[in-house]
Amino acid sequence: VYKIMLLLSFLRRSPRCIELALQIAAERKAELVVLFVLDAEIPRIVSRKLTEEGWIGGKPSEQFLAALHQEYLEQAQEKIREVEDAAQAKGIRVRSFIRRGNWVEEALALLASEKIDRIIVTRRKRSRLSRFLFGSAVSDLMARAPCPVAVIDEE
Repeated sequence: VYKIMLLLSFLRRSPRCIELALQIAAERKAELVVLFVLDAEIPRIVSRKLTEEGWIGGKPSEQFLAALHQEYLEQAQEKIREVEDAAQAKGIRVRSFIRRGNWVEEALALLASEKIDRIIVTRRKRSRLSRFLFGSAVSDLMARAPCPVAVIDEE
């Protein structure tokens, strides 16, 4: 069975990318493997920015960080439910995973265990300078993945 991985995260969940993954899976009669990676840095970054801007004082509480993590998880679950419902409506076999960690490393780990044939991912719109200075997770994934990676650039 041909397997397509749809790779999602808080910053990478473009509707165009999801629609393309569903279309290709339907055409190829493939199984769709959805991976949503919860980047552990996102809640910390949000918390730091809110503190810097004066929205929250001093050091954020553990409850605040826990609430951010919970909200993040619920958004991931909701997005996965959306994709699963759309896949099932088209008769596509779908399995989903939520992992917490580094986006590239989590994708590579699941790629190895699932024998994926193709990855579909969104690339966030960023300046060339930003990509040069901070690198590109998508480029890293493309260099290290054992299968083709289809990149859908955000509008």
